[in-house]
Order: sequence, then structure tokens, then C-alpha cells
Amino acid sequence: MRRLVIFSVLLIMLWGCASSLKKDSAENSMVRQGTYLLAKGGRYLENGCFKNAAANFTLAYQNFQASDHLTGMAQALNNLAVSLLGMAEFEKAERFSSRALAINRSLGDFPGQAANLSVLGKVHLINGEDEDARRLWQQARNLSRKGSAELRSNILNDLGVAFMRAEKIEEARTHLLQALDLNPYSAAVHQNLGKLAEHTGNFSMAEEYYLDALARDKKKGYAPGIAADLTVLGNLYLKMDRKPEAAEILSRAISLRILLNQKDKADAVREDLKLGGLEVAGSTQEVDEVDISPACR
Repeated sequence: MRRLVIFSVLLIMLWGCASSLKKDSAENSMVRQGTYLLAKGGRYLENGCFKNAAANFTLAYQNFQASDHLTGMAQALNNLAVSLLGMAEFEKAERFSSRALAINRSLGDFPGQAANLSVLGKVHLINGEDEDARRLWQQARNLSRKGSAELRSNILNDLGVAFMRAEKIEEARTHLLQALDLNPYSAAVHQNLGKLAEHTGNFSMAEEYYLDALARDKKKGYAPGIAADLTVLGNLYLKMDRKPEAAEILSRAISLRILLNQKDKADAVREDLKLGGLEVAGSTQEVDEVDISPACR
């Protein structure tokens, strides 16, 4: 079950402090520059360009720090932590999100604290500390009550994953469906509902959810999400003995992992094909899902 259920990286968390940034930017050029870099990093993050995003969030933090702008510092730190999660820099992600959490506690910003705890929970889940992850996400849910629908949906999705890993199927389903109600466009929630359906043996429903997740990630051009969607869909087809489709889809997943410089994940997909008695179909140098390079320039 641990290999089957993964979380999707949470995209940029700007939790409602834009008005304060705009007000201060007229008085302080450093804040204005930090706000610009925060938005620029967000665009990179939305495209899965984690290194580019991290560079911009680091510069944003430096500008906010020079201006003693605590709200901006917390936003930049947490978004930097999200970028680092995408780069598998888990210790750094934990450190920066913890610093953001300390700032938001001093500010009394509850939605901000919820966003920070969401990231910290993911680090604990990666480390196999499921109970700690669930505890942090439950705290985040309580703190996010006045936050945006997207923030609350993300945290409910986190909890759904935690309950699924604990084999608490009904609790997982309840949380994931609540997450979907709050954000019907979330590819991550659709993918996790697909994993839940697959785990309970409902392969046709799982296929529907995976295809929905893929369509949403393709519409956004979110390459890491597309690669994950293709992987779970291809592996589902292996289980359903739809081997030609599995070979084609998993080959596309390998191509995209290569473009994203995710060699370990590409090798894992190759192993899935091998275990299914298949080989990579066609070339792994071309993929039609998204044009990676221009998005990350």
C-alpha cells in the first residue's frame, strides 16, 4: 500500500495576504520587488519548474527580509519549501516550512500556519511517520477554517491519503470527497480517489478518476502531475491485462520523467513494465503531453 498511495505536491500557497503586500509595495521598493519575485516563482511552480521557482522564492525572501516584511517572508519560505518538496530536498523543505510556521504563529495567521503544517505533514509522510503526518494535517484542518476553499481542499486531500495508508477506507473516502466538493478541478484529489477505487477493486471507476486527473493536469500543463497520472493509469492497465495500452502509456510516462530529469522515477516505471512482461514502446525521447523546456525558461 505504501508504494501505491502517494501525495501530489501542493502548488503555491498564497493565503490571502496580497492586500498587505500591495499596500506596502508603494512605500518600499524592496517589498515591491519581493512581491514580483513571489508571483514569478508561483508561475514556475505551477508548471513544475521547481528549481526556477526555488530561485525566485529565495530572492523574494531576501527582499522581504531586508524590508522586515514578515508576511512576505513567511509566504516566500513556505513556497520555497513546496518547491524543495518537488526537488526531493526534504530536510530543507522541513527547515524552511518550520521557519515560516514560527513567523505565522507570531503573526497569528491561522491559514498561513495551516499551509505550513501541510508541508510539514508531507515530509513526515515521506519519512514513514504516518501518525505524525496525520496529527499535523488534523491541526492544519482546524487552523484552515477561515482559509480559502483550495487550502481546505488540499488539507482534506492530505488527510484522505493518510487514512488510505492506514487502511481506513471509509474515512479516506469521506475526506477525499469533501476535498473534491471544495475544489472539483483538483487533479490531485481525482488521482487519489482513483487510487482508493483501485485499492478496493473498482478498476473501472479508478480509470475514470485517473483520466480526469490527467485531463486536468494537461489543461494546466503541469508536467510532474501528468507523469504521475500516466504512471498510475498505465499500472492500472497492467492489472486489467490491457498490456498494449499499458506499454504505450507507461512509455510516455518514462519519456516525461526523462524530460523532467527524474531518472529514478523513470527507472521505476521501466521496472513496472518489466514486471508486467513488457518493454518500452517506441521512442522515449518524445512526448506530446507538454513542452517542458519553454515553460522552465
